[in-house]
Amino acid sequence: MKKANYLFLLIAAVCLAATGTFAQATTEKRMIEVTGSAETLITPNEFTFKITLVERVENKQKLTIEMQEEKLKQELTNLGVDVAKDLTIFDLNSFYIARKKTKDTLGSKDYRLKLKDLAKIERLQEIADRLNIATLDLVESTHSELTAFRKETKMEAIKAARAKAEYMLGAINERIGKAVFIQEIPDENAPRPISYGVVNSYNSNSSSNNITIDTQVSTTLTFSKIKLRYAVLARFEIQ
Repeated sequence: MKKANYLFLLIAAVCLAATGTFAQATTEKRMIEVTGSAETLITPNEFTFKITLVERVENKQKLTIEMQEEKLKQELTNLGVDVAKDLTIFDLNSFYIARKKTKDTLGSKDYRLKLKDLAKIERLQEIADRLNIATLDLVESTHSELTAFRKETKMEAIKAARAKAEYMLGAINERIGKAVFIQEIPDENAPRPISYGVVNSYNSNSSSNNITIDTQVSTTLTFSKIKLRYAVLARFEIQ
């Protein structure tokens, strides 16, 4: 009798489990899966320059790094630049090391200069020309509110995914429900978040120690806009 009761209970449990599984399958939510993307173009407002000073001889007089650095700092100060804050050594490898034993060897030193004023950038080129700066390169352009722009662009990508789901479901007379899954997806074709601008580059001629402007670079300041692009994968319930 006990064995029969146990068998009955076992069969009942199996039936209940099967019924629950069937009910779950029949009530499973219908979903739509879509992707959405958004792009933002930003005009940069922060610029980083690399300035290279090279020892040279003018009128039979050797112009040392220290002499050129003093003149550069004075010019930048007159321009309204806080040299103590915005002019730094470019990297550890760019420290100037005097070579007293090899008098024919000319030293060089690299600096990092940060500017936020386009008017100052135009005058910076004039300073580089007047002081015969060996090299003046724009190495980075960015925006002070780049993080906020990233957030906004990602939000627009999510909105684009929802809008796509709405019109796709509308085509078959269905309605979109709540979001059940959202994931940012990598975009292999998206450009790098930081784009670099173009500025005149001043290069020294080693044979004559004269400074020449690269004729292949336009004399007009032009800056590439920063392009942000993000994509998301989203799933929505179908009501």
